[in-house]
Parts: sequence; structure tokens; C-alpha cells
Amino acid sequence: MRGGGLKTRRRRPGAAGAGGPIQSIMDELDRSSAARSPRGHDDAVKVVVRVRPLLAHESSGSVARVDKRLQTVTISDVDNDVPTINRQRSVAVHTFAFDHAYDAGSTQAEVYETTAQPVVESCLQGYNATMFAYGQTGTGKTYTMDGSEARDPVARGIIPRSVEQIFRHVAGHAQKNVRFLARASCIQIYQEIVSDLLAPPRNGIAPEGTSAVASPLEALAIREDPKRGVYVDGLSEWVVRQPSEVYALMDRASRSRATGATRMNDFSSRSHAVFVVIVEHSETVYVGEDGRELAPDDFAREMRSAGLKRAEALARLENRVKQTFRVGKLNLVDLAGSERVGVSGATGQRLEESKKINASLSALGNVIAALVTRQTSGTTRKHVPYRDSKLTRLLEDSLGGNCRTTMLATISPAAESIAETLSTLKFAMRAKRVTNVPRLNEDLDQASLLRKYERELRRLRAELKERNRNVVDQRCLLELEERRRRAEENKHGGRRRPHLVAWRSSPSGRPRPHKGDRKKWNQKRKITPRDGFKTYT
Repeated sequence: MRGGGLKTRRRRPGAAGAGGPIQSIMDELDRSSAARSPRGHDDAVKVVVRVRPLLAHESSGSVARVDKRLQTVTISDVDNDVPTINRQRSVAVHTFAFDHAYDAGSTQAEVYETTAQPVVESCLQGYNATMFAYGQTGTGKTYTMDGSEARDPVARGIIPRSVEQIFRHVAGHAQKNVRFLARASCIQIYQEIVSDLLAPPRNGIAPEGTSAVASPLEALAIREDPKRGVYVDGLSEWVVRQPSEVYALMDRASRSRATGATRMNDFSSRSHAVFVVIVEHSETVYVGEDGRELAPDDFAREMRSAGLKRAEALARLENRVKQTFRVGKLNLVDLAGSERVGVSGATGQRLEESKKINASLSALGNVIAALVTRQTSGTTRKHVPYRDSKLTRLLEDSLGGNCRTTMLATISPAAESIAETLSTLKFAMRAKRVTNVPRLNEDLDQASLLRKYERELRRLRAELKERNRNVVDQRCLLELEERRRRAEENKHGGRRRPHLVAWRSSPSGRPRPHKGDRKKWNQKRKITPRDGFKTYT
């Protein structure tokens, strides 16, 4: 075509663009999957609330009431144990609904089975999963995540139970062609300094009786990679083969974590801690000469019977052995608790720690508020301040990114903590509106990728066939409705005329002509009683 027109090139049959036919199939299926699976409630952040029991020194009574049937938490500004008839003033009542609500009598096993177990299952399927505990200091975050003792079958927390679930899954699914690899690491954010709790201190292990703050932990940097996402550069990863090895790492991390005593908590966490477990799943698929999958023993028998030389056998082995990899990352986050300086009585070093803790939690609230504003308004121009804090930077994928996230909010039922309790619950309500985009972390070779998308194409063709059948059924239903309507009309009057039907079916109902025009109207249409219609007189 001349004159500067658009030139078109006819593509040879079977040719494809960059990436070949597999890439074109993948692009088409990705577009169809995006059209079929918009972001919905399944990708929203799950939020649960746990109310701890009253302590001995909290004599003001409980202001929190949990309804397990409706999964709601109700906060009133007077003691709930006081009868309504004895209350002398009006009561402000606030009710919040969550995915799950746990009262003071809920056990560690109940919390794990209904909330944390699906998070671990997502990791084992190959997704990124995060669960973090948020709340006022002294409300039971560390107890819920770690427990009082990792080996105690009753009091152990979410982290040791998650480890046991992972290794039970590995033991039940490991085969000759299926292998697993688990790695663990632990991160601390203390006064906006990121460090590795499992790395040995640079000057040796801290002496007995000294705090972890005094031990020289190396500061690490947070970086971002297109494939890995956000990660901590230089973080040590420990290969673990059984739960006891993970328990030893947990004990080591807890001894290195920064803790201190305040007026509200004798053993208060002064830093944010993130326990990370990465599970790699590798599956080898053996393909026969006819293209069907073989068991490992059958494949080995076939290779031995072939009688090929070593070089030829290795060449054929590479073409007929395919591998798939799935990587799941589980982040279990125990946040330091927010606190009021006037209540906690923090001074000196504890005061500086409180400032950093509250600033990072405030940055977390700003990130969630910005995400809610951007996602509800439907625009991507709203800036999300992930870089305002090391905590929000580390949780960037968990909030609005490639992750399935669950938030556990812990609150106190005491009346003197009602302001902090309401603040925590309002924060949790905002977090419920954040939606993520989880993706399966899977690496396939070309042949495995082609088989995967062939299965997806077969499924889509089956759905299309079923949809076409439903369309045909709907068309038959409309035809039957039309036939029934015509039969109903013939039943009431065999010689009904179209203009009379239109007259009778006017929007205002059956009209009656003007009194002076009735006789003229009847004579003009020549209507008689034999026609089955009433004449106007």
C-alpha cells in the first residue's frame, strides 16, 4: 500500500508472535481468566477479633461482648455485667462484624483451626500468605502467635501449630516424584532497624542476662525484585526437616528479640517480629513414547529396557522428564502493641521505643486508608505510602499485592482501655475493605505449561458447551411461553381482532368511549354479542 498507509503482513500458517504458540495460548487464557475472575470478596483481607480475659487488677468490669453466632463484637461504655435496670445514664453502644469473633473462653486450637489453618493451606498450595496480629500492648498478640510453650499441646500458638501442619502435609504427599523443601527465617524491626534474629551476632553470642538490644545485630536493607517481590537483603534462611528444628529456631529468635517491662505488661514486645516459612514443592512428570504420563518405576523400567548408550539415554531423558515448581511463602507477624505513654509510664529508652512503635503503626494505618480510598474510588492515582515505614515496606505485598492476608485484632475488655479498644476495632473495619491480588507462584517448563493450558482449554470448552445448552433451553422456554400465550388468547375469543386487543391492553386499562360516541363506535366496528365481546350501550 502506498501513500504512507498501514502495511500488513500475512502470517504463515502455524506461525506465532514472540514466545511461540504456547505464549499465544497463555495470553488468551490469561485474558479469559481475568474476565472470569474479577477481584471480589475472596481476595479481601480477612479480619478476626479476639478478646482476652480480664486481668486481676482490672476491677472496672468488661465492656466487650462477643456474639459467636453473628460473629460480632459489641462495645458499651458501662460494665456489661451490670443489669440494665440499674444503669443511671444512657449507654453508647458500638457493634462491629468480622469474619470471626472469639471471646475470652476461646482456646488456642479453636483460633487456629478456624482462622490460621486456611492461611497455611494457601501457602502449601503455592500462594503467598500472611497473618499478622495487631492491637494494644498487653492484649495477647504474642500469646496468640507463639503461645506460652511451643511444645505444649494446649497453650502453643499459631506459629508452632502452622509448622506442624506443614510437616504433616509434607509427610502425607511426599513421593518418589514429589519433593518438598522448607526454609525458615525470622526478621525483627526495632526502632526502624531491620535485623536478622537467627543470624549470630557479629561479636559473638550475648552474655547471659543481657538484653537483645545490647547484642550487635547487623542492620539489613529492604529491597525489591520483579520476581521475588519485596525481600530483606542478607537474611539467613535455615533448611528445616522436622518441627523440633523450627522450635529451636523460635527459642533462639525469642531470646534475641527486644523486650521490656512497662506498667501495662511485664514482658512487652518492643519490636515487630516476622517469622517466615518458605515451602518449595517440586514434582517430576515422566512421559512415555506415546506422550502419556508414566509412574517413576515404569519409566525407569522402560529406560533400562531401551539399551541405549549413556549420551543417547541422557538426551532422551531430558526430553521426557518434565518438572514443575511451586513456592509458597508464609509470613507470621507479631506486631508490637500500640500504647499511650501516660498509661504505660514509659520513660527514657522505653519512651523512644514507644515513639517508633506508634509511628510505624500509624504508617500502617495510613497505608490501609490509602488502599481503601484507591480501591473504592476505582483509580490508581492515589499514592500509597509504603515507604514511610520499614514495617509497611516489608508488608507491601501483603497489603494490596500478591498475597492472601488475614489480620488478627486483639482487644482488652477492660473499661479503662475502651478508647484503645474502639480504635483497634475501627482499624480492623478499615482493613476489611482492602483487597489483594493473589497469584499462584508456579514455574513450568514449556511442555508442562502447554499441558496445563490444554487442560484449561478443555475446561473452557466444556463451560462454553454448557452455556450454549443453557441458551438453547432458554430459547425453548420462550417459545413455549409464546405458544401458551396464544392458546390462552384463542381460548377466550377465537376471532379476536388485533386492534381490539391493542385497545384493551392499553396502559390505562380497558377504556370506555365517550357516552355520545358509544353507538357510533359499535356500529363502526360492527360488534355483536356473537363475537364474544360486550357492546357499549
